[in-house]
Amino acid sequence: MVGVLSTRLQEVYANWEARTEIRNVESTANRFTLDGLRQAAQNFRRSKIQEREDWRKLRDSSLYRIKESEPVPPQTRQQFSFLQYCCNSCTPASRDSLVTAVRDKLHPFGLNILLIKPGPTFFSRIFNCVSHVSSFNRYDYPMVTKTILNDERLKDAIKLTAWETVNNEGCSEEKAFAKTKVRAKDILLQMESRCSDVLLKIVAWLIYKLLPCFIQSAVVLPSQIELLKKANDTGLPLVLLPLHRSHLDYIMISFLMVTNNIRNPLIAAGDNLKIPFFGWLLRGLGAFFIKRRIDPIAGRKDHLYRTILQTYIMENLRAGHNMEFFVEGGRTRTGKPCMPKNGILSVIVDAYMDGTIEDALLIPIAMNYERLVDGNFIREQLGQPKKMETFTSAIKAMWSTLMGHYGIVKIDFCQPFSLREMIKTFQAQQNRSSPKRTLKYTMSNSSIYGTDVIVEEHRQLVDNIARHVVYDSSQSTPIMSTNVVAFLLLNRFRDGCTLDKLIEAFESIRLELEFNNMDIAFCGENIDIVKHALDILGPGLVMQQRQEITESLDGNQSYKSNVVTAIRPVSILPNVIELSYYSNTMLLYYIMDSVVVTALYAELQSQINDPVAIAENNITVLQDSLVNRVLKLCDILRYEFIFCRPCQELEDIILETIYKFTHKGIIDKQEKAYLEDELWSKRYAKNFDDSSDEEYERERKICNIKYKLSLNPEHSSYMEFLHMALRPLIDTYTCSAFNLIKLVGRSLCERDLVQEILSEIKTNLDGGIVNYGESLSVDPIKNSLKLFEKWNVLECHIQENIKMFYLKEDYDKEVIAKSVYNTIAAFKWTKNVN
Repeated sequence: MVGVLSTRLQEVYANWEARTEIRNVESTANRFTLDGLRQAAQNFRRSKIQEREDWRKLRDSSLYRIKESEPVPPQTRQQFSFLQYCCNSCTPASRDSLVTAVRDKLHPFGLNILLIKPGPTFFSRIFNCVSHVSSFNRYDYPMVTKTILNDERLKDAIKLTAWETVNNEGCSEEKAFAKTKVRAKDILLQMESRCSDVLLKIVAWLIYKLLPCFIQSAVVLPSQIELLKKANDTGLPLVLLPLHRSHLDYIMISFLMVTNNIRNPLIAAGDNLKIPFFGWLLRGLGAFFIKRRIDPIAGRKDHLYRTILQTYIMENLRAGHNMEFFVEGGRTRTGKPCMPKNGILSVIVDAYMDGTIEDALLIPIAMNYERLVDGNFIREQLGQPKKMETFTSAIKAMWSTLMGHYGIVKIDFCQPFSLREMIKTFQAQQNRSSPKRTLKYTMSNSSIYGTDVIVEEHRQLVDNIARHVVYDSSQSTPIMSTNVVAFLLLNRFRDGCTLDKLIEAFESIRLELEFNNMDIAFCGENIDIVKHALDILGPGLVMQQRQEITESLDGNQSYKSNVVTAIRPVSILPNVIELSYYSNTMLLYYIMDSVVVTALYAELQSQINDPVAIAENNITVLQDSLVNRVLKLCDILRYEFIFCRPCQELEDIILETIYKFTHKGIIDKQEKAYLEDELWSKRYAKNFDDSSDEEYERERKICNIKYKLSLNPEHSSYMEFLHMALRPLIDTYTCSAFNLIKLVGRSLCERDLVQEILSEIKTNLDGGIVNYGESLSVDPIKNSLKLFEKWNVLECHIQENIKMFYLKEDYDKEVIAKSVYNTIAAFKWTKNVN
């Protein structure tokens, strides 16, 4: 065996030695032959020349093909279907239901529902619209009038109202009872819907014909339509909860439901729309009319009307009707979602809690328009009374609308969620927070809610659901190109810019929105999108001017002229108020960033303009101080924005925003070392603290973090941009707080007080103290008065149906009233950008 291995090793060594000798001979010959080196160099030069020639021919042929062939459309990345999912913590079971489609492969940006595919038959091709409408499913919409009149709750309410009439008017019992019964029937007849399947199809045909005259397209994602159909197939009543921007909202939703063979909902409409012909038309399309003010006399509840409204909604739900109402109440006048009104939603909650319905699917909806069809709300924001709708005004509005150009409309349906599941989740949270108090439920005829709202938990339950719906809908609101352009012009290029600069900034925001998976309602090249947005906004809101700019070449006497397009927002009153309406939609996506930056400026007043601190590059802030400032500002703006879902902790959202700023480099995180005596005192204080170890540790970590502000010009510019977005609103609140000082020792009705605040803002605008015309707005002023009531600074007293405001006793002094002003004015301060 050893001999065989030895022989094998000698053979391997001999072969290796032979190959080494051959390789050495060849390498030596090539290395030392001069002719071989010269030949190799020539071959190398020839190959380089040939390579350059090949590249030249390829470039020339490519340019020829580009010049002579049709342009190829740019490839866009495939977009996932947008869907605002329901809350994973409140409705986890609903989140896993109904949704199957992930991507709309054929229509990634949505489907224009105004287009009709030609049918297969000759008749359907010639009369495609009539053929398409006639193919819709037929639905019956049963009336519940007799059921309501025989309802025991209504009978009890009639008796109660009749006894009040006897006591107040002194008439006989029989006469009062008969009078009340006639009034109840009249209320019901004036309220009820008379939805007609035939009328719905006729109006659908009219929409196909008329809407393309002024609307470029009405876009919906096919996956969301399929989601709606699946929800309809469950057999549960659908409760549609859209945000309200335009009178076109409910028309578009009904049109979409009918054209997709889904039962049309009954829609709660204000009785101001009950005008000749149009009131009849809306009633036939499913509208039921409710009063704007339910109680005609302040301090006295109209039990009869409230009971009829409550019973009407409950019986329609029991009959299988879908329902639709605007949780905000009226249309938004500022472009931001309004705080929810909980009345009708509470009836839906009661319908579940008393067993009228087994469950219901709530569907938040968001719509947006490139240009608002309703015109604008400038008059109302300047303090003038709203014009009541009439037949003549409706005809004029429709004619002017048909002559206009309003771009596209997009509708977004959020994921439906179970009302039963959300109620049980909130009840469980309430029981955990206060185990000794359970949610009480007592039937009553004295409230629109169907309950005596004497327990805070019930009111909080309805309010949480409403705020959850508004928050989800606002997060789902489609972003139009006009929103982005208006936002940039008002907050970054208020003094004007070139078209190239605007396109560059537009692209930056577009990439950020795409990265955050927001619903973007535009596609294509940025230059085309921006030009389209400028065209839709029009010269009344944005000025465009071609200017010639002359530049010297290399410091010589020769010059070069360039023609650029200068863009400038119309920032004068009243046009700027309308432009801010479109800008405010974008503010929803930057609100927490803007709030944190504004609070940061307020916290760093003593440092940020200090030359010594700037020279040493040592501007710092403690995290707990910054968080407290942000919480204070959020409290000030509590009636302007819903900052998070009710199931979330606002402080956690604030910390996430602060951490995001550290990732961007705007602030740098640093650790603060406590002194030994501080640590000892904290350990000693912990012995008397009832909070848990986790809470103490979390508090300790928050207090232990310090941030250093970046002085990078790019970061400073971005912070100023975020601060400027919120500054008009802060100015409005500051002027409103200043007028509290003028209210010392006297009282004013709401209208006079609002007018005084408007005059104060106008004076400050003329004097240069307030720099933004959009600060002159009634809605934020009224919200500030609500805030001062919440703070127990203002007292509101109803006198002959008029709200009278006066300062509470503790604040009816100039020094104390000024402290409220100083609290808000601290957030008005800005850094010295110069």
